Amino acid sequence: MAIAKALEEAIARGDLLPGARLPPHRVLAEQLRVSVQTVSNAYAHAEKQGFVAARVGSGTFVSDYGGGKETELMLAEEKNTEGRAIDLSIAHPVCTDELTRLFGEVLVRVGQGNTESLIRAARPVQGLWPHIEAAARWLESQKLPAEPERVLLCNGVSHGLMLAMGVLLQPGDIVACEELVDHGLIARSRMLGVRLCGLPVDREGIIPDALEDACRKKKIKVLCCTPSMSNPASCHMSQERRLAIAELARRYHLMVIEDDVYGALEPDRLPPLSSLLPEQAFYVTSLTKTVAPGLRCGFMVVPRHLLQHCVARLAASSWMAPPLVFEVVSRWIQDGTLRRLIAFQQQEFAARQRLARELLTGFEYDSHEHGMHLWLRLPEGWGADELVGSARQANVLLTGYQPFVVDPERRLGRVRISLGCESSRYRVGHGLQLLAGMLNTPPPPTHFLL
Repeated sequence: MAIAKALEEAIARGDLLPGARLPPHRVLAEQLRVSVQTVSNAYAHAEKQGFVAARVGSGTFVSDYGGGKETELMLAEEKNTEGRAIDLSIAHPVCTDELTRLFGEVLVRVGQGNTESLIRAARPVQGLWPHIEAAARWLESQKLPAEPERVLLCNGVSHGLMLAMGVLLQPGDIVACEELVDHGLIARSRMLGVRLCGLPVDREGIIPDALEDACRKKKIKVLCCTPSMSNPASCHMSQERRLAIAELARRYHLMVIEDDVYGALEPDRLPPLSSLLPEQAFYVTSLTKTVAPGLRCGFMVVPRHLLQHCVARLAASSWMAPPLVFEVVSRWIQDGTLRRLIAFQQQEFAARQRLARELLTGFEYDSHEHGMHLWLRLPEGWGADELVGSARQANVLLTGYQPFVVDPERRLGRVRISLGCESSRYRVGHGLQLLAGMLNTPPPPTHFLL
C-alpha cells in the first residue's frame, strides 16, 4: 500500500489539490515500474479511504476534501455573514456537523459494549492499559516511539504542561521559552512562581545562539518550547534546528518540556524534539487543536526516572483522567477515524492558508502552510488595539498581541488571526476581505472606536 500512502500524503500536503485528475493506471504503472494491477489496487484502497473518487469514463480524481469518506460532506459552507460575529480570534480546529455525527456514533457503540470498566475505573491513575497502548500506537505514528510504560494520560495539554512544570520547577526557577508564547504558559509560570526568560526567535523558532547565551548568563532550569507551529507566530523548527537545540539541552543539562499540540497538523511531520532527548524531555500533546476542542485527552511521555513523580501530581490534581473520552479516541485510533479527521484538518487549513494568501496579498504575516494562525504585521498607522476595535465594529473578532508577550512592557504592531473557529470557509474568506479593506485605509479616529 505504499502507493496509496504516498497519494494520501501528497493530498494532505496540498501537492494534489481537490479535483485534480490522477494519471491513468497504465501510465502510472509504467512510471513506477510496477504492474497495472498494483496501481489499480492502490487506487481502489485510496478510494475506499475517501481520498480519491473514480468517475466512469473520466478517470480518478482527488476528492473534494481528501480526508476520508466521512469528511466529504464535513465542511459547512454557511454563507450568512449577518448576525453573529465572524470569529477569527480563537485557536480552534475546524468543527462541523459531520464531526458531531461521528462523535455521536462512536458514543452509541461505546454504550452498546461493556461499559463497566469505564464507569467504575479509579485506577491506575496513569490510565487504563488498553487506552495507553492505543495512545502509544498513535504517538508512534507521530514519529515518537514510546514504551507504553512511559505514557501518561491527562486532561489535555494545559494539564500536562502544569504537571511537567510542577515536577521540574521550584518557585524562583528560570524557564527559557520563545519570546512569544501561548498565554497559558505565562499564566502557569505566575501560578508556580517561576520566571520566564523569553528568547529571540526566527522563522524556525528559538535561535540556538540565544539559548546558549542565556544558559551562560543565567541559571536556566528548564526549556519549555513549541517546536511545531508555535502560537502565535507559527515558527516551525527544521530538523537541523531541533538537533541543535537538543545538543544545547544536553550540554547545559536542561530538562525540556515540549508542547506539541499543533504538530499533527503537518503532513509527513518531523519527529518531535523529545524523540532526541528521551530521558531529558517531557512530551505533551492532545487533540484539542487537531480534531476538536472538547477532546481534552492529553498524552504525555515522561522520562522513566520521573514517571512516579508525575503520576503522584496527577493523582493530587485530578486523579486519573476520565476514561470515557480516551475510549472514544482509542476506538478512533483503531478504526482509522482519527487519522482521517486529522487529514481533513491538514487539508482544510492548507486551503484556508491559500485563501489568506489570495485575500491578503500585499500584507505581511507569518504562518505555516498547514497551520491555523496568521501573525499579521500591521501597516504603518495602525495599532493592534485600533485594528481589533475596528474589526469588532465590523463584526469580526481578532486577538491582539498582548496575551503572547513574555515581556509585558513590549509593544508590537501585530495581531493574530485564527482560521479554524468558523466551520464555513466562506465566512473566513468574508472576514479576511473585511480586514483587507480596513487595512487599505487609514485607521479611524480613536474616539469613534467604542
